[in-house]
Amino acid sequence: MDTESRDATTTEPTGGAPVEVRHLIQQWKRLDELLAGLKRDDWAAPTALPGWTVRDVVAHIAGTEHLLSGEPVPDVDLPPSADEYVRNPIGELNEKFVQEARPLAVEDAFADFREAVAERTGQLAEMTPQQFEAESDSPVGRVPFRRFMCVRVFDCWIHEDDIRHALGMQHHLGSGPGRFALDEIVRSLPRTVGKKAGAPDGARVRFRVTGESDTDLPMAVDVMVAGRAGLVDVDDSARTTVELVFDTPTFVRAATGRITAEPGNGVEISGDEDLGRRILGSMAFTI
Repeated sequence: MDTESRDATTTEPTGGAPVEVRHLIQQWKRLDELLAGLKRDDWAAPTALPGWTVRDVVAHIAGTEHLLSGEPVPDVDLPPSADEYVRNPIGELNEKFVQEARPLAVEDAFADFREAVAERTGQLAEMTPQQFEAESDSPVGRVPFRRFMCVRVFDCWIHEDDIRHALGMQHHLGSGPGRFALDEIVRSLPRTVGKKAGAPDGARVRFRVTGESDTDLPMAVDVMVAGRAGLVDVDDSARTTVELVFDTPTFVRAATGRITAEPGNGVEISGDEDLGRRILGSMAFTI
């Protein structure tokens, strides 16, 4: 693109802002740098998200920030083709912002992203500690506003990967925001194991994510079913019912519903293979 790269923000929150907000600002900057380097044709590339191109993903991110800035949901009718992938009220809301932005030129779509982020950055800079702790509606229920900003970090982080993956770029999931956003996936694992995959009482499931470069997010976490499933400390001396070993992008994309992971393709199962396959088929937790 010919658009000159510049900061996506104006006045930034100080160092006293919640860590969630500092990571969100950093993630917006990462997205800005990525978008500034794209060619015009890159914006039309299809992503792993049904019906959405790169420019649609950008419109979605900008639209969410417009909504949080206090702007109304666009009064637009969705085309019949949206019925193929819009399945709930949140999806319908997201799609309205995407549809509204589709007539924009690429330069204007990028400018709209920057304007939305700049406005939100200014608003966040003016918030008090009490406002960050106040409860707010969010995609994960009614939670403190700063917890809602965790979800925004995660959403923007995974959409950066959507764009990179669509354009055949090296994944870059490992980062300050990435390590922070990964916690959203980890929080989902007990429900995946216990409720969705139906692991029996007493089962211990280990998720291990490998990686050696700074673009990866290596980690290990155990889920134990004891009445109900919960996260427990990794204990290498304990017998695991099943262990799933992923590379970083496979783990992230399976958990966010971009792919259904298959053994031998970015993930290996050891132990109870039937349970392992049920878990792989149940990992998607995003809306």
